[in-house]
Amino acid sequence: MKAFVYPLISVILLLASSGSSAQLLYKPFGIKVCGPEFGEANFPGIYGVDYIYPDSTGLQYYYDQGFRMIDLPFRWERVQPVLMEELDSVEMKRLFTLIEQCNKIGLQVKLTLQNFGRYTSNNKTWVIGSKQLPSSALEDVWKRLANAFKLYENIYGFQIMNEPHDMFEMSWFKIAQEAINGIRSVNKVHAIFISGSEYANAADWKINNNQLKLLVDSCDNLVYEAHCYFDRDFTGRYLNAKGTTDHAYEYNIRNTNAGIQIIKPFLKWLKKNKKKGFVGEYGVPDDDPRWLEVLDKFLGNISKNGVNGAYWAAGPWWGNYRLSVEPRDGKDRPQMQILKKYQLIAQ
Repeated sequence: MKAFVYPLISVILLLASSGSSAQLLYKPFGIKVCGPEFGEANFPGIYGVDYIYPDSTGLQYYYDQGFRMIDLPFRWERVQPVLMEELDSVEMKRLFTLIEQCNKIGLQVKLTLQNFGRYTSNNKTWVIGSKQLPSSALEDVWKRLANAFKLYENIYGFQIMNEPHDMFEMSWFKIAQEAINGIRSVNKVHAIFISGSEYANAADWKINNNQLKLLVDSCDNLVYEAHCYFDRDFTGRYLNAKGTTDHAYEYNIRNTNAGIQIIKPFLKWLKKNKKKGFVGEYGVPDDDPRWLEVLDKFLGNISKNGVNGAYWAAGPWWGNYRLSVEPRDGKDRPQMQILKKYQLIAQ
């Protein structure tokens, strides 16, 4: 595939290849641009009705704000409607088109399998590790995907599973190792992102994910992904005790260093084990400006620790969702003024 010629501001993102993989001089912050994972109640669903992919206009907006990477969630059931069989050509064409659009604009793409450790078929949902969904199925789909995308130079990496939780008898560690091995059998170029188990919660990272430090990648290019929301239950709903938004800030926040405290166990684990990290989800509501200071301090803190991430969330179908940074009526959302301050950090 023809190599993409990066605009000047993005040239600093790449260093000449050493061996088989390119090394980043600077790590970009990104935006999680949603749409392909929507419509989970209807698989595979109807494109344009149940789910959608971001278009070039929306992607261009984030490039114009200074971002150089998007995190794209997609669903396993759509790219591989039958387990252990060929990838769906129509859905893969949509992914190829999206990546090529980003290529032309100047955006890198992180591909995230947004399945929470599960697969749904015929209105039944199976957990990886069960008889119906063995760990070899995840290895199989990623081997196929990694091979299909291996020539795309603007892929930032593959996240093998978003927020696995309440897994079956098999450990997430073993499942992840098999997926890593499958990818590396066909693709030695791209980074592999490993989400923590139990929703990748940063606050409980060591408790739930300490064993992940033992994962082995023949290319030594693993990135560990945690998620970090600043409300007291870490869900990102930002509600009060009654389940409404009234006085939600006062209910959830003791001080503006909340994000710094919540992410601390993950950062400490990365440093101790000499691992690379990424915060794949974080976000704040747009209805109280006090949340912006919490976000600002959080991003400043992870930047100083050499960790980048992707804001949750964007995409044309979020409507009035409080955490969205998709422009509304042609105007930037309040969170964008903070996010624009954090776009590149030194590796």
